[in-house]
Formats: sequence, C-alpha cells, structure tokens
Amino acid sequence: SAVPLPLCSVCARQSAGEGGQESIRVAPEDTSFECALCFGILHPSFIDEVSKAAEAHLASCPYDATSFILALNLPTSQTLREQVIKKRFPSFNGILVDIPFKVRNINAYLSKLQQASGLRPTLMSDLQLTITFENDDFLETDTDFLRKAFPQEFRSSKKRRQNGEENGNGEPELTKNRLQNMLGRIDEKLASTFPVEKVPTRPCKFSFAFERDPVYIAGRYCKYSRALPQSPWSAEEDTPLVPGHSVSEKVTGPMVKLLGATETRFVASGREDIDVRMLGEGRPFVVHLINCRTTQTLRPDNRVETLSALREAINKSSVDVSVSELALLSREVAEQLSMGQEDKKKLYTAYCYSTLPIDSAVLKAATRTEPLEIIQKTPVRVMKRRALLDRPRSIYTLETMPIDEHHFLVRMETQAGTYIKEFVHGDFGRTRPSLADLIGCEKGEVDIVELDVERVDLVWPPENTGKKDEKMKV
Repeated sequence: SAVPLPLCSVCARQSAGEGGQESIRVAPEDTSFECALCFGILHPSFIDEVSKAAEAHLASCPYDATSFILALNLPTSQTLREQVIKKRFPSFNGILVDIPFKVRNINAYLSKLQQASGLRPTLMSDLQLTITFENDDFLETDTDFLRKAFPQEFRSSKKRRQNGEENGNGEPELTKNRLQNMLGRIDEKLASTFPVEKVPTRPCKFSFAFERDPVYIAGRYCKYSRALPQSPWSAEEDTPLVPGHSVSEKVTGPMVKLLGATETRFVASGREDIDVRMLGEGRPFVVHLINCRTTQTLRPDNRVETLSALREAINKSSVDVSVSELALLSREVAEQLSMGQEDKKKLYTAYCYSTLPIDSAVLKAATRTEPLEIIQKTPVRVMKRRALLDRPRSIYTLETMPIDEHHFLVRMETQAGTYIKEFVHGDFGRTRPSLADLIGCEKGEVDIVELDVERVDLVWPPENTGKKDEKMKV
C-alpha cells in the first residue's frame, strides 16, 4: 500500500482537505517541520518564532518607516514538492488548494509581522523585509532526481561557469531559475517516481534582510586642495588608505551620519587629478545612499531645511571641499549624470612653463577660436588602468597670456574626456597636435605647473517636478 503523505495540520486543512484524508497522515504539533509540503513554515508556532525574531532584529536596527513590503525566499526543495504534490494528488481539495503556496505563506505572515514590527504591510513602500528560509536536507537527492529527468538543464557551459552556477566539481547547481525551467514539465508520471514522503529532519533556518530604496542626493562640489583625490586612493599598493582623505568621503560622511546609510556610491561628472583644483560653480555629482535608516527629514515639508543643513555641515567639516545646490533626485534622473559624458564641455586654466624662452607673438599665434581636433593615445601615466586606444578629442577654444619668458597661462574649453596635461606637453608625441607643437617647442619642454578646472557645462542638478517627487518614496 502507498505510504501516506506526512503533512502538518495547516497543510492538511488548506491543501489536502476531505478529498485527501486517506492519502495523508498529520504530523504531531511538536514536530510540525515534518511536513512534506511546507516544512513547518506555515505552522503558527513557527510563524510566532519568526515574527519575534523579526521584532528583535528591527529593534536593533530601527527604521523611521511606517510601512513595509514582504518578500519570502522559500527553499528550492519546498518549491519542487509543491509541484510534485499537485500532480501526484489530484484529489486534494483543501480550502486553499488553488492558491499559490507562496501567496499562502505571505498571507500567513503579514498580520503577525505587522503586530511585531508596528509597520503596515503594503505593496508600495520604500522598505522591504525579505525573509529567507533554508533547508538543505534534500538538496543532493533533489538535484540527482532532476538531473536524470532533465539532463539538458544541467549541461555545463561557459556562461554558467562565469555566473557561478556550478559547484566545486564543475557541475551546474540547482538554482531557483533552473528549477523554474523544469517545474512546468513535471507530469503525473514523473511525479509518481519522486520520493515525496520523505520529510525534513529539522526546522528550517531563517534570516532577515531589511532594505530601503536608495536615496539620491545631487549637487556640485568645489575642491581647493592640490593633494586630495576624488575617491580613496593610495600612492603605493601596499600603503593603507587614509580614512576620510578624499572628496567623496568628505561629501558623503555628513550624509551617512544624518541618514544612517549603510553604504554609499559617489558618482561625479568626470574627475580631476589629485593635484588639480575644481573651481567655479563646481563639478556635478550624485550620491547614492543605500539602505538609509532615516528619511523622514527628506519629505517635502522638511526637505529644503534638511538639504540646507546638510550643505552647511559638509562645508564646515573641511576647508578643502565645498558643495552647493544640493537636491533630492529620483533614480531615473540621477542616472542621467552618466549619460552623454563625451558631449559635455569643460573649461580649464593652466599655469605653464617652458624650458626655453617663448616669444609672446608665438603664444598669440597658438590662440584658437575655432575647434581644434586632436588625437590622444592612452597616456603613459594611465596605461596600467586604461585600454590602449586612439581617442579623438576637440579643443573648442584656446587662449594664452604670457607672464614672463618662461611662464604663461592657458585657458581652454575642451571636450570632456580630454587629457589636459598630455595636450600641453604632448606625452612623448602620443597627443597630436599638442600645445607644445602649436608653439613650436621642439627642442625644449613645456609642462603644467598648476591646473584648475573652472567650469563643467551641465545643467545639474535638474529641477524635480511633483511627478518625480512621487517616485522618490520618501
């Protein structure tokens, strides 16, 4: 005779019903994890345990949210058994047998999690709670069963190796995506050969992840130091980084302190070298603030005051960096900063010197009011980290002003992405034509003493309308 299917009392009522009474046995309440369908995840005692743990987790890492979205990651073995039981026991007529199992799980947890967290469950929230349930009792046997039934789904490939979808033996693992490709092909005949009567030997493990939608704050920064990199940097590979010694850290530090972000990403419209100042209106930037604990202060009624206080905090924290025009953006608008980089124009002023005396008439002859097209091979100083390419660039205007026989100023408007230092000295002929070529300095050397960025042409930050505010979810 057939071995009865072990189910917990909840699954016996919701799935089996009266039509499945002769095919099942109900697991004892104190070992509800011995359920071939839900692994005990649906049992009230387990839901209480998970909810209390979620409450403690949230208490240790609080958010100022009022609602949350719930997402559940169920064990792959449980997902497989749901399909097998559906095909193998067509007589089941429980009260919720036609409701997808994941929906039943979410519905079972929502009210308890609401009571435990004090947050309202909804489909529209910037805070998501993800609960991951794990059970590996059947991972090996399930993989063997599916590999025999669908061998083509487990063929090794270069793409799967690159995506980390193979185990240590070079065999493709049973991932959720791979399982989804096979579930619809499990018929009654194949389901009848699956050992569905086996039950877990222990309750599922579970873990939490609270994650908030990123906050995007844009603005412009000026840099007044000639010894400050844009991002954390060390001159030697083995030399440890100096904490806080970069533009990005000086800008993001007060933001993290105010909003409680767990991670940040600083994106700027280009970058200046460590010894180059960024002057004028500043360089456009946007900061991605990940998983912020506090965002209420960025709601429309408090936003202006908060951003003003944030700007003041950043500007007071360092004499090397200042910011202006801080604004809150939606993700769609924030991503525009990285679009069309090479179409932008930038204005530079360079204080240059020549080893040979230069006549003012020669400098005047180098002046350009029409675009000058140049070709720049990858500079020697960045060859270790940049592809070897020929880059066409435009110098839109070029003005010179002599200071003495050996020193002069150059003011130039260029296409974004132009290597300015290399344009001035020629980089051993890798930039043609260079300023050194234009002034005929073949036997001497021309180089930059100091370089400043005066302007980056970009309307930034763009204005946010009411529609964009709605997308921000803060």
